[in-house]
Amino acid sequence: MKLKSLFFAVFLSFLSFSASAEIVNLNKADASALQHYLKGVGEKKALNIVKYRKQHKKFEKIEEIKEVKGIGEKLYKKIKSSLSLTKGVVAAPDKAKAKTKSKKKVVKKSEQKVKSKKKTKLKKKVDD
Repeated sequence: MKLKSLFFAVFLSFLSFSASAEIVNLNKADASALQHYLKGVGEKKALNIVKYRKQHKKFEKIEEIKEVKGIGEKLYKKIKSSLSLTKGVVAAPDKAKAKTKSKKKVVKKSEQKVKSKKKTKLKKKVDD
């Protein structure tokens, strides 16, 4: 009986540990932190949050995040308990940052390929 109680206590403590999330500073966190710590926020939404913040200087209220493209009421309810305007993490662990940076490089390279293809098409049209 004591073994079952001990197992149950350990199990409950594990659940409470795994359920605790980091608080993210909405006004200072970089895209990798937003993506890493906020469930349901991927790279695109994280970049949209940072872009919105740069355009509007800072978030005045946490609810304001719903004005960011891709953040609806459902996602807001899911992440609002993990957000703060003044305290919390501002950067993701190094592995998450490296992953985000490598994705950005891939996007930039693909954008460059598209631009060079457009230039090639324009040259062909001009030559004809």
